[in-house]
Formats: sequence, C-alpha cells, structure tokens
Amino acid sequence: MDHRRKRVTKNEITDLPVCLLEEILSRLPMRSPALGQCRLVCKTWLHLISETYFSKFQFESHPRMLVRTLPETYRSREIISARIAEGVNGRTFKVERSKKLVPERELPTANFELVNSCHGLLCISEGKYRNVIHVCNPVFREHITIKVNRPLPFYLNSFGLGLSITNDKYEYKVLRTFCLKTNRSAPGYPRAEIYTIGTKRWRRIGNPHSCIEKLDFNTYVHGYIHWIPDQKLLQFICSFNFGKEQFGQLPLPPTYDGNDVRVKLGVLKDCLCVSVPEKVGSVDKFGIWVMKKYGVKQSWIQQYVIENLYPDVGRLKFYEPLIFLSTGEILVSFNGEFLACYNTKMKKLVKKSTITQTKGGIHAIAYNPSLVSLNVVARGEKVRAPPEPKKNKGGVEESFNPYI
Repeated sequence: MDHRRKRVTKNEITDLPVCLLEEILSRLPMRSPALGQCRLVCKTWLHLISETYFSKFQFESHPRMLVRTLPETYRSREIISARIAEGVNGRTFKVERSKKLVPERELPTANFELVNSCHGLLCISEGKYRNVIHVCNPVFREHITIKVNRPLPFYLNSFGLGLSITNDKYEYKVLRTFCLKTNRSAPGYPRAEIYTIGTKRWRRIGNPHSCIEKLDFNTYVHGYIHWIPDQKLLQFICSFNFGKEQFGQLPLPPTYDGNDVRVKLGVLKDCLCVSVPEKVGSVDKFGIWVMKKYGVKQSWIQQYVIENLYPDVGRLKFYEPLIFLSTGEILVSFNGEFLACYNTKMKKLVKKSTITQTKGGIHAIAYNPSLVSLNVVARGEKVRAPPEPKKNKGGVEESFNPYI
C-alpha cells in the first residue's frame, strides 16, 4: 500500500500541467535552496525556471531592488541587493533581507556605473571613458566583457542593453550612443553603434535624434529602451528598437509642457510610464502617467498622483517611482537621498528607508533577477565566472546565490 501511494504521488507530480507547475515554483523564494534543486529535477523544470517570464512571476511575488551608495569617498561605494516584503494588516513595506554584492565575486569590478537591466541581466560600464562594458548575471556570478571602440574626440559615451526577438531567435544587444566632435568648440554630432552578443564586433547604425545623456534604469519594454533627450524644451521621448535597430520618438503626456526637467521614465505592468511634475495653484504634485497602448498618444492616462510632498528644502525635488506594490503602495526614490513609500489610498508619504547607512546619496533601482545562465545567451562569447564554490566542513558546496 505504501509503495502504491509513493508511485501515485510520483506520477501526479511529473504529470502536473505546466501552468500549475509555474504557479507552484514561482512561489518559491529565489533565495530558497529548493528552487536551485528544482532546476536539477528534469529538463522540463530546468527550462521552465530559466524562462524570462518565470523571473517576472518571481518579481511580482518577491519584489527586489539594488541600491548603490554614492558617498563622498568614491572607493567606499557599494551595491546592495534588498528584498522587499509587502505590508499586511495595514502595515507598510519592510526590507526583509539585504546583502552586499561583492566586487570580483558577484560583480566583475568595483569601478563601475549601472547602465540598465534586461530580463535580469545587468549592464554596467567601467573606466573613465566608459570604454569597457560588462553584461552580468549576479545570481551565477557570471559576466561577459565587451571592449568599446574609441573614436576621438567624443563625449556623452552611453549605452543600453536590450533583447531582440525575431523568428524565435533571441539575441542580446548593447546600444552605444556618443557625440562626435571635430574640435572642442564645435557642436557634437550624434552617432550610434550596436554590438550583438556573439558577433564580437560593433556595427555602425543610423544616427539617433539625441544621444543618451542619462538612461533611467527600468525603461526596457516591448523590445525598446527609452530615454529623455538633452533639450531645453522637452518635446518627445527617445526610443530604440533592438529588433529593427531603429530609433524613434514617442509623445509626452498631454499635460506636460516640456519646461520642467524633473521627468523620470519607468515600466508599470508592461506599459511605459512617466513621472512628471505638476503644479495645481501653488501646490506641487507628481503625476504618474501610463501609456496603455504603446506608441499611441491618446492612450496616456494618469494612473497615480503623488501629493502632500515633503517640505521644500530650497532645491529641486525628484520623485522617481521604483516599485508598485499590490498593497497600493509605491516605493519612490526622493532626490537620490532615500527611499520613501507613498500610500495611494491615504495620499501621503508614510515611510522613509535608507536601506543602508551612507553620508552621500543612493542610486536605487528595481531589479528582477534571472535564473538564466549567461552560457545560454553568450553564443561563443567568453563567460567569466568565479572558481568552484568551496565546500563546508560537512563536505557540502556552499551556495553562491547572492540572494541567500
């Protein structure tokens, strides 16, 4: 009888519908050893856990962020992975777990700038002129290094990582924009190159309308990345399609007049969103607009309004939405100084959090880790990884997952 019960149980587990398996496995925390063990059960489970949409389910259940400290002493900069636990019974969010990502271990170098993320892979730049790019997966401590061509003189050397999907062919690409100058006093001419991972070379492509001066971290959606152009009077949003390798423009929300530079881009439920400052009489507010139908100006709707702001401290105030929690709370970055929680029902900021202690500012971003190894997407590129994990006294390999 016992043997029959075990046999039936085994059959039931292996015969579960894929949709049900997704639901069960996505509820396991990424830091759980059980999730890593599930990858070893069979190829079906391995492929399921490695899919990009599985990471999306994970993020919805267990939202995370990366926080980069920006203290006065550059050498003491660090990056921290934090897991956010949503509040229950009327309580607000809390930082459930945080861990430093160690350079030379989870990250390839300590001297880097965060660029952006695409399906859980991080893009970071290194060096004074940003002439080295790393595509990383901190979960597996893997990275690919890409050297950058350096035509001189130039400035505004900026990048963005994206995924091209054509005819079921998946290719990760890095976009580079820069302004070429004939001499120091001459105006810059926007130029662009593309690097497809696996080809080991940069290619010239069409010229952008405007170089990427600063790329907001979470702006990749529908195969495009987006950025705010460097203009005195803002008239449009710049975009780049990684599949077609084409630049484009998107309209701004209807109430924005283009005069205020405090504009932040992001993604809310697979839609491009924009945080723009608004003034009603003498009262400052921030409106969060969502483009419900991509590329259609008439589809902009104002989803949220952040009001009852912190008192004016004699300088510009920036409110950048980072994570939209199912409780109706929004985690926002205030002036790059600390995190705040805005309660949409109470219509006020209810909590501050610094995640880490620093005398300088912070650069906080929402981040959705991936269980896809870079070896799957490298297509012949050299994937660098740390030595094999050490064994503890019991002879068991120590986990190297940075989220444990």
